Order: sequence, then C-alpha cells, then structure tokens
Amino acid sequence: MTKKSDLILTFRYLSKTQMFTTLFQLYLWSLITANNMKQFLKYTLATIVGVFITFVFLGILMFFTFLGLASSSGKKGMSLKNNSVIELNINYDVQERTPQSFMNIFSNGDNDSYLGLNDILSIINKAASDSKIKGIYLKTNLNNTGYATSLEIRNALQDFKKSGKFIYAFAPYYDEKNYYLASVADSIFIEKAGSVLLNGLSANLMFYKGALDKLGVEMQVIKVGAYKGAVETFSRNDLSAENREQISVYLNNLYTTFIDAVGASRKMDTAVLRKSFNDFSIQTPAQAVAFGLIDRTLYSDEIIKSMRKKLGLKEKEELSLIKAGNYAGNMNDDEEKGGDKIAVIYAIGEIMEGEGDDQTIGSVTLSKSIANAREDKNIKAIVLRVNSPGGSSLASDIIMREIKLCKGIKPIVVSMNDVAASGGYYISAMADSIIAMPNTITGSIGVFGLFPNMQSLLNDKMGLTFESVKTGQYADFGRVDRPLSEVDKLYLQNMVNRIYDDFTGVVETGRGLDSVTVEKLAQGRVWTANDALSRKLIDSYGGINDAIKIAAYMAKLKTYSVANFPKQDNPFKQLLGGKTNAMIESKISSDLGVFYNYYKTLQVSVKSQGFQMRMPFNLNIQ
Repeated sequence: MTKKSDLILTFRYLSKTQMFTTLFQLYLWSLITANNMKQFLKYTLATIVGVFITFVFLGILMFFTFLGLASSSGKKGMSLKNNSVIELNINYDVQERTPQSFMNIFSNGDNDSYLGLNDILSIINKAASDSKIKGIYLKTNLNNTGYATSLEIRNALQDFKKSGKFIYAFAPYYDEKNYYLASVADSIFIEKAGSVLLNGLSANLMFYKGALDKLGVEMQVIKVGAYKGAVETFSRNDLSAENREQISVYLNNLYTTFIDAVGASRKMDTAVLRKSFNDFSIQTPAQAVAFGLIDRTLYSDEIIKSMRKKLGLKEKEELSLIKAGNYAGNMNDDEEKGGDKIAVIYAIGEIMEGEGDDQTIGSVTLSKSIANAREDKNIKAIVLRVNSPGGSSLASDIIMREIKLCKGIKPIVVSMNDVAASGGYYISAMADSIIAMPNTITGSIGVFGLFPNMQSLLNDKMGLTFESVKTGQYADFGRVDRPLSEVDKLYLQNMVNRIYDDFTGVVETGRGLDSVTVEKLAQGRVWTANDALSRKLIDSYGGINDAIKIAAYMAKLKTYSVANFPKQDNPFKQLLGGKTNAMIESKISSDLGVFYNYYKTLQVSVKSQGFQMRMPFNLNIQ
C-alpha cells in the first residue's frame, strides 16, 4: 500500500482524474487505517482484560484454597455431639497415606474416598477412647485394597470392639475382600436387592507372548531362579509348573487366613465355611442370612433406625453420623512435637532410579530420607514401611546401602504391608527386625532381564533394514533388530548372576542365614508371611503401629512423636509439577476396573530400565 507521506509529496503533480482517484485512495486508506487502529485497540484491550480476569481468578482460587486450608485446620476444634457414630466408607483402593490434593481441601472432609491407611487406623484408634463416639458404621463395597491392608484395618476394628462400642457393616454387594472386613462387625447387613459372591479366591494372569508373536517380537529372557516367573507373561502362553506351584501355595495361604478370620468372627466351623464356599452354595442374600454370614437384609434408612434402637435413643434425640474424613480433621497431629522422634519412612510402589512420589519409590528420594533420618539427632529410631513388588536392581541397591549404614547407629525396623517382594525384600533384609501381616506376600529373591528381538517386526512386517559400522566385533551390543549372540547372552547372564549373588549375600548377612539355606529360600520363589516366618525371612507378625512400638522399645523410648517421610508434596507443587498422585491413580483404578492390573503391567514394562528385582507377576486375586 502507498504510504501517506508519498501521496502528499506527489499530490500537486497529478492530473484532475488522477487527483480524484488518489483522493479516493487516500480516503480508503484512512478508513482502513482507522479500522486497523480500532482492531488493534480492541485486541489490546481484550488482552489486558483477559490478563486481568486471569489474575482475579487465580487470586480467588488462592483465597478459597487458603480458606479451605484454614477451615481444614480449624476442624481440629470441631465440637462433637453425644451419641455420635463414625461413618467409615471402604469402597476404594486404600493407599498407605492420605494423598495431598486440591480435592481434599475443597471436600471439607465429606468425601472419604481418599483417606489413606494411616488416617483410617488413627480414626479407629482415636474413636475407641472418645466418649462421644458410640460406634462405627462401616460401609464396604468392591475395592482393590490388598489383603494385608484389609487385615490391618480389620485388626484395628477388632481392637475398637474391646471398648464395648458397636460396629455395623453394610454393603450392596459382598465378595471375599469386602466381606473379610465386614465380618468383624457386630451386625452385618446387605441391601435387600444386593448380591453375594463368596466362592473362593482365584489368581488371573495375562500372557502377552501370542500377541508379541503376531507382531514379530521375541522377548529374550535372562534370569536366575526357577520360580522367577515375571518373564513368563512375555515368554510363555501358560504357567510353568514352578510358577503354578508357588501361586497355588500362597493363594491357599491367603484363603486360609480369610476362612479362619471369618470363622472366628462369626463363630462358625471353618471346615463348614470352606465347603460351602467351595460348593458355591451361597448365592443370594437370603441364603447368606440363613447360613449365618449376614444378619439381615435392609435398606440404608432402616440401618439408621437400627442404630438408634441400639443406642436407646428417644424420638427427639439425635443420632449424629460423622464422616470419617471430618473426624480425621478433629485429631491432633503429633508430628509438630519436639523431643525424641521415630521416623516412619514410606517405600511404596515400583522401585525406580531417580525421584519418587506417593506411588513410586525413587532411589534418590528414599535414600535421602533415610540418610536425613539417620543424621537427625532427634530421630532415635526408623520404621521403613514397605509395600513394593520391587523394580530396578540398581535403585534397590542404592536404598539398601542407606539401610545398612543405619546399623549400629539407630534401630531400624521394617514393616511390610501387602507386598514386600524381590527388590522390596532386598531393601528390607538389612533391617534389625522385619515384621509383616500373616497374609503379606514377600520373598521372590531373584533377578531377571528381558531383551526384545524385533527383527521379524522391523524386517518382515515394516520393511526396515539396518546396517552397522563399528570399531569392534561386539561394539553394536544391544541392537533390537537381531537376536542376542551367544557372547551377548553370556555377558548378560554373568551380570544377572552377579546381581543374584549380591542379593543372596545381603539376605545371608541381614538375616543371619547360611548360603545353603538362602539358596533353598531363593530361586525367585514367592512366600506369604505365614511361610516366611518359619523360614526366618521375617521376625514376627504385626502392622505399622506394632512396628513403631518395637522401634520405640529398641530405642528405649517411653515418650516420642512420629515423623513421616518422604514429605508429601503440597497441592500447589503437585499442580505445577504435573505429578500423578494417589487420588488420580485411584480414579484410574476405579475407571478401568479389572483391567487396571493390565494397565499397570504395561506401564511398568515401559518405565523399567536395567535388570529387575521384581515379583514374578501382577496378580488379580478375586
């Protein structure tokens, strides 16, 4: 477009026709310029307004967030009414610790589907001595909570009953897992139109070899241990005899623990129970009531009436139902106390190199927490809470070394939850004492590596070919477009053997066992704590609170507070860091249902690096 300055300079040399034409062009240019200016001002103003609104929104969000935090802390002084009953919902996958999340802040405690095991146990223990709490209304449903976690909650509820207070359990559906919890209650109820599925436990595994064959991918296995079955899902279409044997043994151990607990609570003959479940003879709520497993079929409002009657309330007297999340806010936090402390360090999830979070064990994060606890003069003892199937052998070794450095400086006790196997056992073995729940899964002392041969996929199916220029015969080690050579296999097998020798050596030293005994216990075999106790892989049964008491006794402490590590990220750090927390993982688990285990298997396979000390399978026990 012609500049306005150029038009003015040449104006007097133009003819009349040109003059009128140029004047018209000048007029149009002015309109266009004015219009562009308006557009510019409009978009500039819109941008300024947008930025302003964004800052206002963030300011409001920050205000309500801090208001939520303030009200959350303010709940510690909430006034409880007489005749209060805690409503405890266990209808989700209970994690070790209550996750820190924006959802927690804004829930005001009304949403119980985030409480971790730490808070659930504290709520039950606190309620037992709270004179205003008269009972617990336990609501259970389908969930993926591990059996050892369920047993810890169950034991806490059993102790709660010793206070003379009642527990009522209610669910629309009962299977082995949620009935295991409910069976501890004084009275068990089910929805009138509910359903019952008590027919024994089964372990379901998925095998990927057939799919990999179709893709043209061969998984090459390097391992030590006849029972190290982690590789079988990728290298076989079925279970090996050794793997089937170990799964059968510990599955029956889990089932026996379940049967014994139900029989003791319901005062029923365990042989009769086992036969009825094996025969699948109890299929309806009515049959469960007739058999004595359930007390009554009711609607939820009728349970409220039943609790009122239990408490002897008159028509005008109020029954106060308190959500467990709200009651949790009323408890004192002892972490801020000075003086002697016991550090509880959580080792939860897959073991990986680098930083960790609530769902994974990072070698950097966990080893730093252990080192800090060891060097802190106020911390007199350490409890390492392990719930892990293992993972990276390198990361496991880094963590184990920090545990070893604690020896002789301050007592260190390992508390095993649902799983402490392979790498999870490796990081536990050097502790002064190891305790576990009877149905904890542990052992799996073995090592493996998987290396894909993608030659058929790349060459035959995708038409890709490769050629290597190298300085030596073996310089291209690790290529995925060809099978491992005999030299490659020997190199890898030697590495696996060395790691296995280190693993068994740690067990020998940490547990005071000779090499012959350890070799019989090793080979990658998985044990339940029932079997592990007699084989000296653990020292005693107990939960997290028992471990803390043992650590206090070993440190000769009469009064102490508990400090939890690693410190959980606050909601803002999680949001800015983009980390997946326990609540998001719980949501994924809820959405995927039975497919969640397969999702986790593939997720772990993608993330795994180097040689693995890992449990031989991801089980879906139903």
